[in-house]
Amino acid sequence: MPAGDVTQSQRAEFEQLLRHAESMSGLTFSLYLGLWTGGRAGAEALLDRLADPDHSVVVAVDPAARELEIVTGRLARIALDDRACGLAAMSMTSSFTNGDLIGGLRDGLTVLGEQGRRNRVEYVTQD
Repeated sequence: MPAGDVTQSQRAEFEQLLRHAESMSGLTFSLYLGLWTGGRAGAEALLDRLADPDHSVVVAVDPAARELEIVTGRLARIALDDRACGLAAMSMTSSFTNGDLIGGLRDGLTVLGEQGRRNRVEYVTQD
């Protein structure tokens, strides 16, 4: 689906999904929908153009080419490791395969938001 084919209603839903993931995780999420060049490196370039790339996550989806990249900034990567991003990618691609773009993004962004808020356990030793 080219970005130009997205309806106002779908845009609003995408925005809501992004804001929900942000509120769960404290990270900044961006969605790039459509053709981009350069594969993973191109998606990383999209991240680098953001105002705060260190705390950001880019979900780049090209439905026509069946491409998906999840790119995390330097500090966002602490909360969203490869395992968390892999879970999100699996949930998205499962829905995308069935033709459900919005459902896939909803599932994937929910996974990313939830994984981003994981509680970190700090161990304190007593001397």
